Amino acid sequence: MQQYSHPATPFPRRILAFVVLLLLFLQSVKAQPGPVFLFRDVAVVGHHVGRLSWDSVAGAEHYQLLRRYPDQEFFVPIATLTAPHYVDTLRRVICADTVSYLVHAQLPDTLLTSDTAGLFFQDNIPTAACALRLCSVDTTLRRILLSWYPSPDTDVMGYYICSGSPCLQLDTVWGRLNTTYLCPDSLSPDSCAQYSFRILAFDSCLQASPLTPYFHNPALCLTAPPCSRRLSCTWNRYINMPDSVARYTLHYRLGSGGPWLQHTVGPQGPFQFDTLIADLSTSQVSAYLSVRNTPDSLEALSMVFHFAFPQPDTALYSRILAARYDDTLPAIVLSLQIDPDYPADSCLLMRSAAVAQQNGLQDYHWSPFEPLATLYPAASADPQQIFSYTDRDLTHAVPAYSYRLAVPDRCAQRHTTSDTVVVLIPPAVEPDAWIPNIIKAGDPDLGRLCPTFPSPLSQDYCFEIYNRHGHRLFRTHDLADCWDGCDLQHRPQPQGVYVYRITCRHSDGTKKTYTGAVTLLR
Repeated sequence: MQQYSHPATPFPRRILAFVVLLLLFLQSVKAQPGPVFLFRDVAVVGHHVGRLSWDSVAGAEHYQLLRRYPDQEFFVPIATLTAPHYVDTLRRVICADTVSYLVHAQLPDTLLTSDTAGLFFQDNIPTAACALRLCSVDTTLRRILLSWYPSPDTDVMGYYICSGSPCLQLDTVWGRLNTTYLCPDSLSPDSCAQYSFRILAFDSCLQASPLTPYFHNPALCLTAPPCSRRLSCTWNRYINMPDSVARYTLHYRLGSGGPWLQHTVGPQGPFQFDTLIADLSTSQVSAYLSVRNTPDSLEALSMVFHFAFPQPDTALYSRILAARYDDTLPAIVLSLQIDPDYPADSCLLMRSAAVAQQNGLQDYHWSPFEPLATLYPAASADPQQIFSYTDRDLTHAVPAYSYRLAVPDRCAQRHTTSDTVVVLIPPAVEPDAWIPNIIKAGDPDLGRLCPTFPSPLSQDYCFEIYNRHGHRLFRTHDLADCWDGCDLQHRPQPQGVYVYRITCRHSDGTKKTYTGAVTLLR
């Protein structure tokens, strides 16, 4: 039996296949990158300080360390080294983010690249607090001026200003060296209020410093008892001086053009100064407080306070221009006037009532005048000091009322009193009866016919309902009874028109009869 076998491959073809495979292998070896070495020790060892070490590469001439910040696209060389380790201190702030590193090892004939390592840096060190310097008042702008010493940290972006207690944010000041702030609100000329402020610094990572103690502006207040010329000047203890307070100086001036007088006390006070202004021609006193520190280099000022003594004069006149009874209110409406050149704080309206009348309607006996109301004409927008008052506390049992207007001086020692006016009260008129003209049977609100009028004498009251045939369906002498659409046997009546008849005697003795029609709906 003949055995089949493959023909032998020619030797040249075997050599050709070997050469092709060799070329393919050499090409694949050339396409592969050089060997990669690794980072071995990567750690954050301090505030923005990182330690890095990597594999030592045999034959390396030097190593080049590259770094990439989070906001950078490419790696940037930062050091050329001969040893495989480095301690990197960042020169910029990183707020909770990763900084990447890469190393190139330079060999005589090639360049090897390491893997990529990352260090996570976080700014968790609180910002150093700023220090108080001054809380004063800009007397020209009438606004509070704050100043402080900057935070020692170099990464400070700005400061928060907050006011009140609890401390609420007021505004933001940007820049580490921008350490003054002028409050936006102006103070009134007679303001003696003490305001509170606190400040904190913040860095680029929004780390906040502790709040400073409270700032307080110097607050001066001038008062005098009523009808007294003894002036009392009081102020608060000032604690914002960085080198402690050396003295307080009160500057005050009598009138508008006199010289400025001074009164100085030490740091422990007393924080009050009383003086008697004996000159009656002095109607106004102006004063402000200055506070100096121990080196005498800083000065804080209070607001300039203007105090006016009450004027002792009286009004030239007070008048009741008009008085009428308004039956639509009902009330008496008065039109009043006082001297427009007299700055009255208040005036007194007095009233008397007619308690009896004799010999006709115009002959009255009057009760003593009593205060009715204290009025404040200074609040009126009328430049003639004309204002009005409505007296609603009236009764028809009194036939007439009389009124007087009294304007006191500042100390209530003298009064300028108007003439007396009399207002007659018309007698009460009994109103007519009110009777609905439609009811709807079964409705909880509209299902009953109930006449409404002043209470007549019960024995003279009669209420009747008739149908169109003249048959009486309902009758009562009781004011509380109403017709509900039924007859005397409580049988519901059909929808239609019915006639009512009411007779009664009013409280003045007049007897009246009311008739009309009412529509019953179902």
